[in-house]
Amino acid sequence: MTATPAGPKSRQAIEEQASALVARLQGDVDESERQAIFAWIDADPHHAVAFARMDAAWEAGERLKARPPAESPASEFAASGQAPISGKPQTSRRLLIGGGVAASLAAGAVAATAAWRFTRDVETYRARLGERRIVRLSDGSKIHLNTASTVEVAMRQDVRRIHLVKGEALFEVAHDAHRPFLVDAGSARLRAVGTAFNVRIREDVVELTVTQGVVAVAQREDVVRRIEAPRITAGDGAVIRSDAVAPTVLSPDLLRQRTAWQNGVIELDGETLPQAVEEFNRYRGRPIIIGDPRLANLRVGGRFEVDEADKFLTAVECSFPVNAITAADGSILLVMRS
Repeated sequence: MTATPAGPKSRQAIEEQASALVARLQGDVDESERQAIFAWIDADPHHAVAFARMDAAWEAGERLKARPPAESPASEFAASGQAPISGKPQTSRRLLIGGGVAASLAAGAVAATAAWRFTRDVETYRARLGERRIVRLSDGSKIHLNTASTVEVAMRQDVRRIHLVKGEALFEVAHDAHRPFLVDAGSARLRAVGTAFNVRIREDVVELTVTQGVVAVAQREDVVRRIEAPRITAGDGAVIRSDAVAPTVLSPDLLRQRTAWQNGVIELDGETLPQAVEEFNRYRGRPIIIGDPRLANLRVGGRFEVDEADKFLTAVECSFPVNAITAADGSILLVMRS
């Protein structure tokens, strides 16, 4: 996704338009107007960045207005490590997820995620192996769960917190500037800006794919809630691991491929045989196993239903010198044909 730099005048016009659209979304907006707003965001990366900044500023303003009088605005800077506006001693603001979790945040993301789970009522939703399901939240948002996936949901008056425990999910987020939509997944901390995005927890990384709107991404909650947090816009993605966030530009084909699971489809376009096998194994109780290292560099393509592993294996045997041997436990062993 590319764009020419915006000049000072055009930048001001874009920010004014973004501010107006953020304000418009706070009222009653029908679906056609909502889609028109998202179309404006997607039309130019400058639009997306400006909208994200205006939305974050709006949310910060709402948090300040909602704060009890006894608490000081200076404490808003405590999480980011910035100096308070006033030199007077200040008491720390209680974090949205509960005062007892503050120490956990300092200790690490895993502890924080575990702690908030017990502070309020949390609903757990699961998709069994081979199952796909849709979870409809009370705010109108939807969570599409892929096979063998689990999410924990805490819908509160000030924040919507989601923990993707394992697997993969696509989030369709209803816009609500008063309640940020925060997603924890592995080492990733994500904040949605009225958007749709896919998150997959892989063995070593968290894979983010944004299909609509804007997603802020970081490793710590205090960072992801700031205006300057890295933004991933529609049509792009990111790979997150420990202290690294790597934005990625996605082609339309790759974007479609990553979200094809919603239609019960596995799309292969030049993946290695082990990569293809990994995709089918996500939906199988009995795995397909690569039994010969010489098969690792074979590349495959095609479009299959998620439960069509047999058709996939037949295609592999017809295209390459490969035998698929069924073991006694139902697993499939792939070996080079002699």
